Amino acid sequence: MILDKIKNRGEEMAPLEGHDRLQYLVDIARDVEPLPDVVKTEDNRIHGCASKLWIIGGAKEDGTMRYQVDGDAWITKGTAKVVTDIVNGAPQNEVANLTVENFTALGIKELLTLQRQTGRGELISRIIRIANG
Repeated sequence: MILDKIKNRGEEMAPLEGHDRLQYLVDIARDVEPLPDVVKTEDNRIHGCASKLWIIGGAKEDGTMRYQVDGDAWITKGTAKVVTDIVNGAPQNEVANLTVENFTALGIKELLTLQRQTGRGELISRIIRIANG
């Protein structure tokens, strides 16, 4: 269940504070596979974010969701990776029924500037919209 995955990931990151948690986001951002430039379009871009962030995705034949992200800033890309790692492989209907507030338990929002918080919310909203088709 996605809510359990969110809670567990938040608990894993809980011992990290302040700069260490931001460094964690930077470190996992290094694992993000770059998206081809052809999909880095305005339609795939998350607006409202302090930096550029793109997401593509959809339901696979088995009814599970698959998302890919890329960005031009490490913290933004790391935050997006944490979120997409949680929803990737989850059933489409479960992702479609999420809310932005469900992700509060990650404990990332508090570390982000207001503009990055807005981008994070837009990313989660887009993930949900994609799942809703």
